Amino acid sequence: MTLRPLIAALLVAAGCGYGLSHVADYVPATAHTISIRTFDNHTREYGLDVRLRQSIEDEFRRRGPFRVVAEPEGDIELTGTIRRFATIPVAFSAVDEAIQYQGIMVVSIRLADRSSGRVLYENGNIQASQDFGVVSGVVITNSPHFQQGFINARDLPDLTDVELGDTRRRSAQTELLDILAQDIYLQAVEGF
Repeated sequence: MTLRPLIAALLVAAGCGYGLSHVADYVPATAHTISIRTFDNHTREYGLDVRLRQSIEDEFRRRGPFRVVAEPEGDIELTGTIRRFATIPVAFSAVDEAIQYQGIMVVSIRLADRSSGRVLYENGNIQASQDFGVVSGVVITNSPHFQQGFINARDLPDLTDVELGDTRRRSAQTELLDILAQDIYLQAVEGF
């Protein structure tokens, strides 16, 4: 077997986004560090800004290629605003009781070169959503989302619907933060 088919397959895979991390052309080649500011929080969810910042920092540390440093020391700086967080009922029981909700979070971001102040990338509408059940009859305990959450399936029958709903809401919020952190990284750094 020759190496040509293997090399061709690797080139095709790299062209489809399966290669190493890519840095968008608008990010200066001299940038090696990033500062991530706490986003302005325009919601009623206390602490959401701190949790989002932590999720974004974790995502940048996982993916590289920039080292996360304290503000304002980064070569580039990511700032933003949490514009909206809402939970909306999307499924109801036969007696019109909400049994499933959708959590929706909307943020805006700006990536700037710290030395020049030039805006490198900006997006005013990044949105993520996550569905979650709030009564034991609609929670799928063998789903990956449930298994990564805060509840043990054996404890489910002992929880009231209010306790279950609150716990599932917090879990969905954490998942939303992780989804947004991934989207923010991909858009701000890789240009996707």
